[in-house]
Amino acid sequence: MAWNLVVATGWRQERLCIEELYKIGDEVGLRVGEVWFTGFDGLLTARVEGNPVEFVKLLKDIVQNNYYIPRYVLRATPIMTVVKTDLDEIQKAAGELAQMYILPQESFKIELKKRGVKYDRTAIIEYVAKAINRKVDLTKPDKILWIEMFPTKTGLSVILEEENFSLMKTRTPPS
Repeated sequence: MAWNLVVATGWRQERLCIEELYKIGDEVGLRVGEVWFTGFDGLLTARVEGNPVEFVKLLKDIVQNNYYIPRYVLRATPIMTVVKTDLDEIQKAAGELAQMYILPQESFKIELKKRGVKYDRTAIIEYVAKAINRKVDLTKPDKILWIEMFPTKTGLSVILEEENFSLMKTRTPPS
């Protein structure tokens, strides 16, 4: 079973973060089935039973309403598909996601998080972007193609900026 959530926590806080993820799943009504260590400090992958985008939205809601404030879940990114870490497979998956979730008149940008991968960041972004026939906007895009790259597996999503959870951004009152 593939993961559909990437979660960041503090250094050596992974076990406490796992316990908190299960609790958050119970609170929002979308059970967290499994959580895996990535081999990178402070970074986990998880499987949410249900829609991971909805999980992140519900997590943001409970934090914004001060119902529950996580101590260990610092960031959570929903993942729509996971492929082998191969540039051709990533490009193909990105093109398919863009076709489904980015309308022809919408703009996008690519947000790439890579760990333990020797590919050049700019080269990856340029290669993947070739598969997406939409306008690029690096400052105010309509959608974000989010790529979480690990040595063997890569997760991709097309999300809105607000569909990504950051405890710091969520807790900061709007100015």
